[in-house]
Amino acid sequence: MNAKTLPTRRLLVVCHHRDRQTAHFEGAKSCVHYYRQKCNRRRTTKAEARARASPQSSNPFTDALPYPTIVPSRKEWKKTFTTNDGVKYTCRACDVDDIPAVASLLMRSKLAGFPTEESKLKKYIEKSINAFPRGAYIVLVKDDEEEEEKSKKCVGVVGVSNTPETRRDDFDRALQFTDDGGYISDLVIDTRWRGRGLGEKLMLCGESLCKEMGREEVYLHVSTRKVGVIRLYENIGYEERSSNFLRRDLLMRKKI
Repeated sequence: MNAKTLPTRRLLVVCHHRDRQTAHFEGAKSCVHYYRQKCNRRRTTKAEARARASPQSSNPFTDALPYPTIVPSRKEWKKTFTTNDGVKYTCRACDVDDIPAVASLLMRSKLAGFPTEESKLKKYIEKSINAFPRGAYIVLVKDDEEEEEKSKKCVGVVGVSNTPETRRDDFDRALQFTDDGGYISDLVIDTRWRGRGLGEKLMLCGESLCKEMGREEVYLHVSTRKVGVIRLYENIGYEERSSNFLRRDLLMRKKI
């Protein structure tokens, strides 16, 4: 029995019990009209929902948002600095030759959200190379002046994203942020090179890329369990914006 065959009195009783907390009616006629509309409303099937959804590309580093006319070049972009112990380091965009070292750092860090197989992770990193400067992995390399060929060793990596297409979208609703901001993730420093302030330097290099792309704010997520990492972010100007108590995650922001 549907709404068209129900007597008016029964309609009033059903409508009263189902909608007394949310709906206010001026008379029996409006109540009957409202309930009949509610009964005739058809739910969207899964097939219809999939058809309405916009097709998503298999490559997350495509369909970039518009950017400034002049953007940095991947091969030319780099930042150099020297630590207190006189060692020189360079931050630059990840290249094809850096993929094995970057994949090794990310796998050993056991960060969430990455493929568990190293081969799939390498393909994921490879896609980010051509996405520069919309999104990229920035590597930190140590300049070795002692060897004849001046070989460079990758000691750290950080992910930088300037568009929604170049970042993961599985964030909790409470931890969402504006699409106009930059996003930094996957900060990893080799365990043998920690305690020298390299993480802070690498973060600043990533922020500089966001600033060159016209971003005024940078966001990041961090687990509340990582007290030392949160302290590092606070020391360079990040502040808490929101949190998810159940997942123990924080959203932090910095104006650049």
